[in-house]
Amino acid sequence: MTDRSDRINIVDTIRAETASLPDRVAVTRKDRSVTIKELLEEVGHIRDLLARQYGIGKNSRTALLYADSIEYIILALAVLDLGAVMVPISPSLSLMEFDTLVERMRINHVISDRPVTSLVKAGELTGTAALYTTGCDVCPLDGQSAAEPAFIRFSSGTTGASKGVLLTHQAIIDRTDAADERLNITCDDTVAWFLSMSYHFVVTILLFLRRGARIALCGDDFPKGAAESFRIHPPTFLYASPFHYSFLTKSSDFQANMLSNARMAVSTAIALDRATAEAFKSKFGITLSQAYGIIEVGLPFINQRTDDEYIDSVGRILPAYRLRLKDRDQNGRGRILLKGKGMFEAYVSPWQKRPEWFDTGDIGEVSNGYLFIRGRTKNVINFNGMKIFPEEVENVMNDFEGIREARVFARPHRLYGQLPAAEYTTSEDVDQIRISELREFLRNRLDIYKIPKEFIHTGEIPKTPSGKIKR
Repeated sequence: MTDRSDRINIVDTIRAETASLPDRVAVTRKDRSVTIKELLEEVGHIRDLLARQYGIGKNSRTALLYADSIEYIILALAVLDLGAVMVPISPSLSLMEFDTLVERMRINHVISDRPVTSLVKAGELTGTAALYTTGCDVCPLDGQSAAEPAFIRFSSGTTGASKGVLLTHQAIIDRTDAADERLNITCDDTVAWFLSMSYHFVVTILLFLRRGARIALCGDDFPKGAAESFRIHPPTFLYASPFHYSFLTKSSDFQANMLSNARMAVSTAIALDRATAEAFKSKFGITLSQAYGIIEVGLPFINQRTDDEYIDSVGRILPAYRLRLKDRDQNGRGRILLKGKGMFEAYVSPWQKRPEWFDTGDIGEVSNGYLFIRGRTKNVINFNGMKIFPEEVENVMNDFEGIREARVFARPHRLYGQLPAAEYTTSEDVDQIRISELREFLRNRLDIYKIPKEFIHTGEIPKTPSGKIKR
């Protein structure tokens, strides 16, 4: 067991801050609820099992391949409580991407609710969770200088130019504190949660647990499950994407009075469009607060301005952060650079220490202290908050028989932000390819959200004078 005498650990922080709230419901899902006391007791049970029976402890890189659930939260906290390094893996990841991540990150163990045939099963943890071992030796992270590494999440994708973002326990504590200066979460809050825990966990779930709020998991069986949850547990706080807010607005299953207790609704993952914000306010009487979250930084912007002029803004920067616009043009727009509390420690595999200022890759401008995002400097496609590298998808498409060359690009979409689309040329001896077979080929090699939604056969892919694909 890890020595607790002088360690900094987010689970210890949750225990200390909720000590007076043992009977408060921590998480609820469908017909099951667990109190803070029950949650932490189960965390302790899984933690001890992992340590005593399987020898998992400090520096062990333990991946969590698991569906969003109460059990996900328990397992994640148990891994963090051990001083191990948690690596969340999306359940929708393809087998090829999963194997790449495990090898590249030198994962030691995987906790999963589904069979992992490429690894050796070590044993059962619960009725649904099994532990798998990779055979990789446990070792400190390359270049590791942080005393308490906690969490590694890939910034986007799992191959190519993607980066493993390392957070320490202190960074998690600092960034949850920073976000709460604007969110003001309390034990009286009931949080309606819709998003994937594989991509959204640190600033939100851990903050809600620290404050003793009730987390109502609504993403399951959406929208029916969410409507039922709203009736049983009327939310005071919502955390979702524009897609979810648009659905709540349009669906007759959600009546305006269902959100009569709501004090705040945060929109994240992709840019909030004006039409969705206005329609939501018209139906529910609530102004959506657009947030600008970055895994390397935290949640430095949360807009609470309600007037039309600033509805497209991500708000004023939170007190814990600083903003700089670099290389401004004649309109005052420049690259968004950030620094502040809770910054990531480094990129992992290969190790790269964080810079003093983090370049977000976004272009922005500031009006009266409010930041507006005006574009991207990178090629990354943002599909509902999930990042897609065109080059990665192109490389896979180019392996399909009959395709000579592919170019992947973004189509604007009001709800999802951007949709991946592709155009391709065929070999001289191929007149056409079967798109259904291409889709199946891609499904076996890519996470489903990366697969283009549109395929266009073209005679030539546009190139720059140097011969590179024109973006």
